[in-house]
Amino acid sequence: MPSNESSTPQHVTVSIPDKGLSAEVVGELLQRHMAADIPPSHDLGRFTTTKFDETAINIMVAGSLRNQPCIEEYPSLADFREKCVSMLANLWNAPSGFFGAATTGSSEAVLLGGLAMKRQWQLQHPCHLNSRPNVIIGANAHICVTKVANYFDVEARIVPVSEKSGYSFDLEGLEDRLDENTIGVFLTLGSTYTGHYDPIQQVSRVLDEYEHQTGNNIPIHVDAASGGFIAPFTPSNTNFIWDFRLPRVQSINVSGHKFGMAPLAVGWIIWREKSHIPQCLLLESSYLRGTQSNFSLSFSRSGAPIAGQYYNFLRLGLAGYRERTHSLLDRACHLSIRLEETGYFSCLSDAHRRQIPSVCRDLCREGGQITAPVLPVVVFRLTDHVRRLYPKMQLSDVSDAMHCFRFSIPNYTLRGWGYHGEDIEVMRLVLRDEMTMEMMGEVITSITQAVEKLLDQA
Repeated sequence: MPSNESSTPQHVTVSIPDKGLSAEVVGELLQRHMAADIPPSHDLGRFTTTKFDETAINIMVAGSLRNQPCIEEYPSLADFREKCVSMLANLWNAPSGFFGAATTGSSEAVLLGGLAMKRQWQLQHPCHLNSRPNVIIGANAHICVTKVANYFDVEARIVPVSEKSGYSFDLEGLEDRLDENTIGVFLTLGSTYTGHYDPIQQVSRVLDEYEHQTGNNIPIHVDAASGGFIAPFTPSNTNFIWDFRLPRVQSINVSGHKFGMAPLAVGWIIWREKSHIPQCLLLESSYLRGTQSNFSLSFSRSGAPIAGQYYNFLRLGLAGYRERTHSLLDRACHLSIRLEETGYFSCLSDAHRRQIPSVCRDLCREGGQITAPVLPVVVFRLTDHVRRLYPKMQLSDVSDAMHCFRFSIPNYTLRGWGYHGEDIEVMRLVLRDEMTMEMMGEVITSITQAVEKLLDQA
């Protein structure tokens, strides 16, 4: 080790240094660089979990030393994984013949779901091998759903989403896009863009009628990356059927590292039955101890998120997840109302337009009417009044100003989602455990100051 460590350059070059440095020096160097980052708890638009208790951290560190494919060396991981799959299958009302897998996240899970659909369609329709298959997706689908079409040579038929359709999949645009080459319909349980849920049960009914008329059986995949850990614990979920209770639903995925509270990165996918995965996709590997059948796009993976997921299932239980969901929705309701009370913003998300038995009950809108479940997110825009008076003002400027306050709130444009086809510029806040009432107060104060400063400059 060099003795003149104090002369270490402030920025390491792109080449590996000739000689190494001490752990203390490197640790201090990296910590100094990371100190300039936005604190993860202040990254207010992210869905992924950033808060863990000490026991969970210790469990995850132990899991990180274990490689998931090594099932004989680390049978605990295989056991944790299978138990997590079973717990999710039961949570989503799967029948007894279900099959599930852990993935690197919902993106991989969605790709697996789409690939299974395509291969299943090819096997069931050998006379259509010269025809290009298609998949139906909403304009609100995550980009990973578009990858299914792009990567696997499937035509993507996009169903519009707009203010008219309640910012979710427009049922009126479905039937005309269906044909004998449709491999499936991808629906979203909790849009990344606005937090709304697609009308899964209604789509299922349309597909039932279509099969009755044509004989074409078209399955549904539910991308429940966020909503899979929210909808089961939401009171108004009683009349909102979205899971395996619908025979049309073939597969469901969820991100464990979002509202499942596991560390990055783990996703889960459950199929109604193993036969939905063609045998040609289940590949065996035998160069490790033991032989296992595998359906994934990756191989070596840390066991940390698996151990973390199983820890949370046991630590929280159904009651813990239910209590946490209620709390997050309460805070989303409160924050939505506080933002609208500034007079500068109006919310597209519906967290404040629902009723749950909680402190938010007296604040929520719509006269206590219960609406479909929503994600604990707040998506908002400038009011019509502000946009008329200050047409040059952009939410991107507000986002930049909030960054100066050490808060990250993303902004993006919903292209053509307006009632008359206009674009809508929005910002998004995701309620996580770190978003306390105190932090919400700081956010409201900071964003109000940011807007007022921008208005003065306009």
